[in-house]
Amino acid sequence: MYSKEEKKNFKIEFWNKFSVYMRKHTQKHGTINWSNYKTKIKDLYFRLDFNETEARFSIELQHPDSIRELFYEQFTELKVLLEKALGTPLVWEELYINEYDKAICRIYVVLPDVNLFNKDDWKKVTDFFENKMVKLHVFWMEYREIFKNLES
Repeated sequence: MYSKEEKKNFKIEFWNKFSVYMRKHTQKHGTINWSNYKTKIKDLYFRLDFNETEARFSIELQHPDSIRELFYEQFTELKVLLEKALGTPLVWEELYINEYDKAICRIYVVLPDVNLFNKDDWKKVTDFFENKMVKLHVFWMEYREIFKNLES
């Protein structure tokens, strides 16, 4: 069992290494903070989460109800294209209550049976996150304007 401080250090080390690893994409895609990707759309987030049991790549919609529903509907219209772009089926949750007791929509894929505190899993998770984020970035560059127009 790790102390709170040791757990914090594992997280910092993993995310720092991931950021350094992802720099190789700078030349092709420009400077991007891959672990804190800026969608440039309020309340729409691309998340990377890694804990003791899994790694999760997700798209989260945290808008107020009616706007969130509109954004989710637009994503569902692009579902086939998004899943093809990412190369995997996704889990689609129209209503999810997050850890802050807030209703959100989320679209995600999980890499199971990996552990943040096992450094032997880090390469597998880094590859998983890299694969999904780079593919999502390419998708997002093509379809972002559709979502930008929903903001208006």
